[in-house]
Amino acid sequence: MRRVLHKILQILDGTPAVYGNYSRGQSVVELALVTPLLIILLMGLAEIGWFANNYLIILETTRVGARYGTIQTGDTSPLKWPNEGSLIPTLSADQTVSLSYRNCATLESQPSYRRFYNLIVCRMLESMSPLEFRGFDDPISGETRNGVDDIIVSAFALQTVDPSSSSQIPSFMRSQLSLAAGYPANQQQVLVIGRYPTNANECTFDTTEKNRDPFNYINYTGSGYTASNLRNYLLPSGLADTEENRLYYELIGYDAGDERQRGYSFTGQHVIGVTRSLPAGQQCYGSEWTMDEVEQLMNLSNFSMTNQSQRSALPSQGIVLVEMYWRHSLLLRNPVFNPVFTIINDPSLDPSNPNDAGSVISVWAAFPLPSVEPRIKYAPGS
Repeated sequence: MRRVLHKILQILDGTPAVYGNYSRGQSVVELALVTPLLIILLMGLAEIGWFANNYLIILETTRVGARYGTIQTGDTSPLKWPNEGSLIPTLSADQTVSLSYRNCATLESQPSYRRFYNLIVCRMLESMSPLEFRGFDDPISGETRNGVDDIIVSAFALQTVDPSSSSQIPSFMRSQLSLAAGYPANQQQVLVIGRYPTNANECTFDTTEKNRDPFNYINYTGSGYTASNLRNYLLPSGLADTEENRLYYELIGYDAGDERQRGYSFTGQHVIGVTRSLPAGQQCYGSEWTMDEVEQLMNLSNFSMTNQSQRSALPSQGIVLVEMYWRHSLLLRNPVFNPVFTIINDPSLDPSNPNDAGSVISVWAAFPLPSVEPRIKYAPGS
C-alpha cells in the first residue's frame, strides 16, 4: 500500500523516472499557475449568478407593482390621488404629509392614506424578499439610505388621433397638434394627453422633454377657444357652456410654474440623468421617461405599421409605468480575484469605498390602466 501511495506522489510531484532521473516540482508549478485562474472563474460565475438572481427579483417586483395598479379603481385610482402626497419631502411644503404617504406601516391603521401610488409601492416592497430596500434611514438597525434605491410610479392617458380626419379634431385645430416625433401627419398617432400625479409630471429643466403641459396637446387659442379648468374646447354658437355642448375638450389638469419631479417618487433618491450636472435647485427627481419616449413606445415604432389602415387600430388607453432603481453589491467583494468586479461595479457611487459601491439595477414595467383611459368628446352628444 505504501508503495502505491509513494508511486502516486511521485507521479503528482514530477515525471516518472527516466534512466533514474526525476523532474521534481513540475505539477506543483502547474497547479500554482492554474489555481488562481480557477478561483477567478468560480468567483466570476458566483458573481454573475448573484447579479442575475437579483436582477430577476427586481424585475418581477416591478411587474407585481404594475399588475397591482391595473385593478385600482374608485378611491384608489390615480384620479383620486391627493396631490399633497405627491412630492418628495425635499420638494414638499409639508414634509410630514409627504412622509405619511410613504410609510407603508400606516396603511392598515390609517385607511385614508391607502391610495394609488403608495399601495403599489408597498405591495412591491412586500414582494421583493429576500432583498432589502434601503431608501430610508432605519432607526432600529442604524442603516442609512444608500442614495440609490427608489421606486417611481406614473400614470398616462393616451389618446389615438388621426390628424387628417375631419371626424375628430376640427380642421383649424389640427395644425396645432403636438404630434409624436417621426410619424407622418396623415397617419394615426398615439399622444400623451395626461400624466399623473398632476402636480408631479414634468421636469421643466429637462431639455429633452416636450415643452408642453402633459394635459395640453393642442395649442389652439383662436376663434371660439375657451380656457378654464377644461381647456381648448370649442363651444358651438347659441349653445350653453356645458360639458355636453363642448365640441372638444382636453382632460382636466394643467400645470403652472417650474416642476422638479416626474412621477410619484417613493424616496426621492433618483435624480433624473440629464439634470445631474445642473445646480442643485434645477435637478429633477423621479422618472427617466419623457412624454416623447412614452409616445414612441406606444406608437409601436419597432413594428412595420406604415399605413393608415394598419395604424387606425391603435387604441386610446391608460397605462401605469413602474420604474425601480436598486443598488446591487458584490457577493464576494474581492477586487483582486474577481474578473467581473470592474464590469458590474460602479465606483462613482462611493469613491471612498469602491469595493462596496455596487452597481445600479434599473428596470421598468408597463401595464394597462383602465381608470385613466381618456374619454374625449369630439362633437356634441358623442
